[in-house]
Amino acid sequence: MLQKPDRDEFEAAMEKEVQHMFGHEVWEKVPRSEMLEYYTTLRRMGIDVKRKQLMLIWSFKRKRHADGTLSKHNARLCCHGGQQQWGLNFYETYAPVVRWASVRTMMVMSKIYHLNTRSINFALAYPQAAIKTKIYLFLAAGIIINVDGKDMVLKLKKNIYGFKDVDRTWWEHLSAGLESMGFKQCNSDQCVWKRE
Repeated sequence: MLQKPDRDEFEAAMEKEVQHMFGHEVWEKVPRSEMLEYYTTLRRMGIDVKRKQLMLIWSFKRKRHADGTLSKHNARLCCHGGQQQWGLNFYETYAPVVRWASVRTMMVMSKIYHLNTRSINFALAYPQAAIKTKIYLFLAAGIIINVDGKDMVLKLKKNIYGFKDVDRTWWEHLSAGLESMGFKQCNSDQCVWKRE
């Protein structure tokens, strides 16, 4: 992908993505000894650890307008979710999805009562949600971080794309935010919230 004629545009998109990750404090630098101590403790407890660090990979895409012309180059930093181990760095993966009957009902109600409707797109939604497990990362190609010697690794603080439980973690984060603003879930659909 980076040998194509638009290599410079993808490299700029990679730089932008890394800056977003640092801006959202997605990870922190920790001594390698902290990671080794954590996994040694797990092994003493009888937990088999297949992989100490998960690999980061790049996902590249050329975004296009409706007429097919190029809109922008997108680079997304993802984790190799296939390397995750159940019971160690993920547990539940279920996250509810809105029912189409609920969407149709809301649209009909907005038409009947002359209500305005709009949709919201959360930019970098998944990296806003904190994770509950300890996950250490290998750097992906193209990421250069000034670490203090070779004894440092990256410890993940927030979710990134590619994890098996990324949808659930985002759902929990979004639900907590809505509840703090006074919204309550409807009994008929977990994805419909109301505020009285």
